[in-house]
Amino acid sequence: MAGKSGVSIRSKKYEKFRGVDFSTDPALVDDARSPWAPNMIADMGGMPEKRPGWRTLLTLSGQVNGLFSAEFGGVRHLLAHAGSALYRWYEDGTSAALASGLQNERSVAVFMGDSLWIFTGAKLLRYNGTTCTEASESAYVPLTIIARTPSGGGVSYESVNLLTGKQKIGFLADGTSTVYKLPYESIDSVDEVAVNGTVMTSDWSADMGAGTVTFTTAPDKPSAGAEDNVFITFTKTIAGYADRINKCTTAVVWGAGAASDRIIATGNPDYPNQDYTCGYMDGTYWPDTGYAVLGTSETKILGYRRLGEYLAIVKEDNGQDSTVFLRSGYVDENGETVFSAKPCLAGAGAVTRFGFGNIGDEQLILTGGGVYALTTNSLTAERIAQNRSYRVDPKLRTEALTEAVTCSYDGMYLVFVGGRVYGLDGRQPRSYPSRNDTSFLYECFYWENVPARCVLRVIDKGSESLYFGVADGRVCRFNTDVEDMTRFSDDGAAIEAVWSTKADDDGDPMVLKTMLKKGNAVTIKPYTRSSAKILFRTDRDTVAWQAAEGTMDIFDWEDIDFNRFTFNSNDAPAEIPFRRKVKNYKRLQILVKNNAVNEGFGVFCIVKHFVTGNFAKK
Repeated sequence: MAGKSGVSIRSKKYEKFRGVDFSTDPALVDDARSPWAPNMIADMGGMPEKRPGWRTLLTLSGQVNGLFSAEFGGVRHLLAHAGSALYRWYEDGTSAALASGLQNERSVAVFMGDSLWIFTGAKLLRYNGTTCTEASESAYVPLTIIARTPSGGGVSYESVNLLTGKQKIGFLADGTSTVYKLPYESIDSVDEVAVNGTVMTSDWSADMGAGTVTFTTAPDKPSAGAEDNVFITFTKTIAGYADRINKCTTAVVWGAGAASDRIIATGNPDYPNQDYTCGYMDGTYWPDTGYAVLGTSETKILGYRRLGEYLAIVKEDNGQDSTVFLRSGYVDENGETVFSAKPCLAGAGAVTRFGFGNIGDEQLILTGGGVYALTTNSLTAERIAQNRSYRVDPKLRTEALTEAVTCSYDGMYLVFVGGRVYGLDGRQPRSYPSRNDTSFLYECFYWENVPARCVLRVIDKGSESLYFGVADGRVCRFNTDVEDMTRFSDDGAAIEAVWSTKADDDGDPMVLKTMLKKGNAVTIKPYTRSSAKILFRTDRDTVAWQAAEGTMDIFDWEDIDFNRFTFNSNDAPAEIPFRRKVKNYKRLQILVKNNAVNEGFGVFCIVKHFVTGNFAKK
């Protein structure tokens, strides 16, 4: 196109936006991506818009160490571990204390059977929808030996429970013996004696040092073919046994095949490379034989991910040992479940026990080098790890990732760290940097002013909600449930959202360009209330300067601002022109910003018209 003077007018249109790209210089990013776009997220059509804000629901005493959710009797229960206490809390801002004396550190919880099991790092708690107790208070008492004669022997049956010193022995009476020998000496107590199904409250005595029970009258010998008829329950505490479970800080529910019938726990600092498996559907029973040693003790187990029929056990990385092990399980001919684990891969170690999530069926790990997916090589069928966060890694890797928490939400994987959020968007098309490679990257986004210490995703009746806890005791919720414009504020404060183009040389960095005064505009997304500021930054500027601004409101009876009253009822996109000539630039970056409270904001496209001039001298 030629102007009145015959000078050729060129145009550039930025559209079909994707995400942010911090991996290269702002002058080199793709036209569809932004080198700086805080607090923007793709809408369902893939176009960037301001993220939803958040609001405080209630404030508890102490830092929020964990947020949990479970359903009991069709009713959703929300729990919070704050400071040294556990609370049930409600969206109306009220709360009720359930337990106290907890360790003031971040905790995790899993649901199995009819209870929520909370691992605090100092004690394992059980919440049944009404009360919260220590799991050891109702610990299963195993029948460790059966078919034992009064003098000893017998057949091993169930394993000792790590959570309790209590165990039961089954004896086969001989009709003459009065002294019954337990398998230990120096026991703590004899808790119950039962003969032929009747609990004996008298006519027996115990010698704790010798580990014997003496009857006044010898129990009768059972009839031929009968089973054990004398059962003695006693306590023999083994130092450190209970702490092997109580000190765990990470857990998952898993089982052989597709089952979810056992809790697997780890994170005990005294046994960093070991994990423990509970009994079938029973978080109060942790057999002392149900543990596994995975790799060296130099690297600790940090978490788990499901990979089909396998369970991936992920450790931290020391540059030498395997970081991922695969556990499998099967039911043997005796009906017993057998688990085994083998090394899978090295080099993609986790960096925090809160750094696991997924997008669809792809399992993701936060590592010191970014977010990696556990996947399978298409040629060799071997398990490998592939980076998925390359475009935000330069900034992500500067964060204190050991303090990060992650969450899978609405088709995205979110990393919360240092008040910021790095998101991988599984809803947008994947990009393949190399045509000869099957590896791909997710589009990414970046948020600020989200002070999350712990995160909770809740799915209730098909609807997803996202909550987070703060170090100052606040429990907050993202405003995804809010329909009006108050959706776009952080606890009443404005959210500054920006979409910037690359520092564009328009194809030739050594030719000076001049952007015309006419023919330039930003198309913004319609909202009940919206506005935008347009800023420029050329190669001569150290900071961006504002060139134009405009509003785009839609009339709504339920949301009227008389300071910006409008009769406009057209909900189509609208343009905000920027009538400023910019002379003799080599590179021009256009930034579109909204920092007004309770305003939506989205960018559909940016168009500029310019003419070329002389060659740049330097």
